Parts: sequence; C-alpha cells; structure tokens
Amino acid sequence: MALLFWFRKSVPSGEEGILQMRLTYNTQREELGSTHISCKRSQWDQEHQRFKGKSLWAQEQNLKLAKLTKRIDLLCENLEKDGHELSAPLIKNFFKMKGQSSGRITHQRTQFTWAELAALHLEHQQKRKKLGKIVQATLDVQANYVANITDYLTGKRQGKLPAVSLTDEFMEDLELHLAEVEKFAPPHIEKHLKHVKQVMKWATARQLIHRNPIVHYVIECGDEDPDTTHLTIDELKRLIAFDFYAPELIKRIKAQSADALSAERDAFVFNCFTGMHHCDYTNKLFHIEQDKQGIYWLTGKRQKTGQEFFLKLLEPAVDILLKYGGQLANLPTKSNQRRNDSLKPIMVLVDLPYLTTKIARKTFADLALNEMLIPADDVATMLGLRSTKRLKHYVRPRRERLAKLLTSWNELV
Repeated sequence: MALLFWFRKSVPSGEEGILQMRLTYNTQREELGSTHISCKRSQWDQEHQRFKGKSLWAQEQNLKLAKLTKRIDLLCENLEKDGHELSAPLIKNFFKMKGQSSGRITHQRTQFTWAELAALHLEHQQKRKKLGKIVQATLDVQANYVANITDYLTGKRQGKLPAVSLTDEFMEDLELHLAEVEKFAPPHIEKHLKHVKQVMKWATARQLIHRNPIVHYVIECGDEDPDTTHLTIDELKRLIAFDFYAPELIKRIKAQSADALSAERDAFVFNCFTGMHHCDYTNKLFHIEQDKQGIYWLTGKRQKTGQEFFLKLLEPAVDILLKYGGQLANLPTKSNQRRNDSLKPIMVLVDLPYLTTKIARKTFADLALNEMLIPADDVATMLGLRSTKRLKHYVRPRRERLAKLLTSWNELV
C-alpha cells in the first residue's frame, strides 16, 4: 500500500493550492480527497513528501501528514483483523466514513451490526431525498422498518452481533416474530424482509461488509409455494451407504479428506432423522436417553423459540450416535456456513442435487409427514414449532400420503 500527498492548485495560474491524498493498493488507485492543508507550491517537497523548512508551521503540517498516514495504516490493520479482503475502494470507504475526520488515532470499528448499517443506509437515503430521487414518505417508511427490526434484534439480544452473522434462519425467525408478535399482515412483513436484504445489498456494494450472508435468501410470501426441497428415501439410502474409503475413490482423495467427508455425511444424516435446527445441533441443546425397552429418545428446547421438542431416534441415527461412542460431544460440529461448504463435495461424489443443513431438516419433515404418515401437529412438535402454521415452510402433503390415508370406500362399509 502507498499513500501519496500531492499539490493541487486552487486556480490554474495560481501559486496557492491544497494538499490532496491518493491511495494505491495492488495497482488499484483511489483519491482520498483533501487534507485541508492550504499552502504554496514552493513550500511543498513532492519528492520527500513533506513541507520544507523547520518553521513551527511546517512542523505542524508535517505532523498532520504523519497522523493521516498512521490513521490509514491502523485502518488497514483493523480491516484485516476483522476479516475483510483489502482493496483500495474498501480502504477509501472506511476512511471517508462520517466521524473519522478528527485526526484522532483510535481503533476504528470495521465490523458493523445490521442496525448500524441500516443507520448509514438511511443517511444515504436522506442524500437521495435532497437530490429528489425519493420522497420524504419513502424515507419515513424505511425508518419505521429499521425501528421495528432493531427492536426485534434488541429483544433477542442480537443487536450487537455483526451483520455478516445473519442467516436464513434469522430471516425466518424475524418473519415469524412480525407475524405472531407484531401481528403484521403478510405484505407488510414482506416489505420488512426486503428492507433487511436491501440494506445488506447496499452495504456489500459499498464494501462496508466483505460478504452478504443472506444474498441467496428467497422471501416466501403471498401465494407462492414455500421451498420444501428434501431428499427422497432412495437418495438418503444412497448417501448413508456411500463409502468414502472405496479403493477407487481413495486414490483421488486423501485419507484425511475421506475422514472429514465421512464425518460431514454423518452429521447431515443424523439431522435427517432428528430434524434439529443447525444451531440447536451445534450447541448440543438436546440430550438422548435410552428407555427400558432399549428405545433411544431425543429431547431438547429450540434456542430461538424456547419451544420443547422430542422424538424417537430411528436406526440410522442410533447407528451414527453409537459410531461416535454414544456421546453427544463427539458428534461432528461446524458453523452453518462451513458445514454447507463441506457438503458441496459430497453432493458431487454421491451425485445428489442439493445438500444443506436446512435440507436435512426438511428431509426429516417429509419422512415424518409423507412416509410415516405422522399427523401434522406431531411433526410440528418434533421440529420444535409452536404450531403447524410454519410447517408449510418445511413440508407439504404429497399425493402418496393422501393415497395411503384415503384407502377405499369398500374398507369403510
């Protein structure tokens, strides 16, 4: 990274001017603007990047330049610590942010909460309003969305979490809160969810966040059918039986990779037979006990809703539990993003069209409702849902289910 100070004349033919800043990083160049230091061209030493002479004025200006340079260096250090991928536009955006022009050398925050990003977005919208691009009514409505969403974050004690930690599950829980607690109508809920996405998209474009974790989240509203994608029984059986240590495969991947892939498959399959939310599984917010008949029971409480859930463990889940010594602590755990990334190579090897932590939960819901014909109320209980209202986002009845239930009139008479 290189920071260059250069003299810009105030008028084309004048000796007076203002010192400017230019940043170069990996061949990318960005103008950082004025240093607000007025001087004459004869006072500035371009080659040595300092003011000439030993006068008190020259010493004060050189000290200002040193502070600006140190501020840029500290900013880059903070950005790297917070996981940002450095670029000249990124550095410029954070350098130019409001409240950073005092010259004080402090630890500038480079990770923002969603509420902080929303506040910055509203400031941007206020500028657009002054330019006549939006009206005050639009600004007022967006401010109302921000207030409602911020209240929800504060109530859930998630207000201080970085915006990059948002997940699809967060969006779904926010939707549920707006419906059940705030009693908002579906169109109004949809607008709130769209505003969350709008702020995140804007922040990503401005490089205030290094990634948008909800970029692919689809807002399900109106009469649209929710996404209930799941594995079929045949796909699930093929995944369970797949041998990552097969001789023809072990030649292509290392034994260490086979161990990791096998563990990821086990975690995914376990949740296909328990339907647990990923955060509940990862945080081990459940326990397993065996009754006198030898049946394994899983019980727990949803972290986000406080709703209790319980179910009987079927054979594949029991096999996985015993494979890891019957200890919950031994079950493979990862963050949601890392787990979904780890499932991608398994999709290719096993020839499956989709594998995510959410797919496992939906697969369980489909098995329970459509294959085992368990009533919807009981399926909702096992998933830790408050009612069957949210069940449509996980599963919907298939014809096969109804065909098994609606057998024949002749059996009734």
